Amino acid sequence: MATPTKRRNFTEDDDVMLLRQVSLEMPFQARRGHVMERWADVASALEMADDFRRSDIDAKRACNRFMLLLDAHRKANNQSQRASGVAEDVSEKTVLLDDLLASYDDIKGAEAQRADETRHTAEQMEAMGSQVRAEALVSLGKRKRDKDADDAAQADLQFQREKFETEVEERRLDRQLLAEQLGRQQQSMAEQFRQQQQSFIELMKLVVEKSN
Repeated sequence: MATPTKRRNFTEDDDVMLLRQVSLEMPFQARRGHVMERWADVASALEMADDFRRSDIDAKRACNRFMLLLDAHRKANNQSQRASGVAEDVSEKTVLLDDLLASYDDIKGAEAQRADETRHTAEQMEAMGSQVRAEALVSLGKRKRDKDADDAAQADLQFQREKFETEVEERRLDRQLLAEQLGRQQQSMAEQFRQQQQSFIELMKLVVEKSN
């Protein structure tokens, strides 16, 4: 007799188990280049769970399913804000999605802000570089007209170049220090959130067990 295969469609319980594991791993908070490694950890944990129905789960499918759930929950929230009526009962799935959506939006917002700051800094550096190049051209023009002025212009250009390079390096170090501080803060916040989620999940399990 052939061994029955696991169901391929996500059930409500499958979604809840996926969201619980995402709350523990928080893969979208991983550093660039390590995101799919975190999703692989999520998929591996689900694959080992006896109650999980999807036999073909992997990092990509786990990520895609999570994003589908997140988008659907965002649309449902928007519709709820426009609608009026009696408040509905809140399920564990809804609570998990509320928390994960807030965390996801916070992370993406911070990433967008850092990208804007990086672009702004690059534009400032390019503007400074253009200014230095323009000053260099002026100095070169003077060199052709006056040999004595050439020596002074050359010294001034060297001074400006060294000053510019020093300012660029200082800004790079400042950005690096800020990035490290932000990274430590995010790791600390992620750990606190993970602990809170674990406590909440355990509490929800106790409530469910008592209700049964």
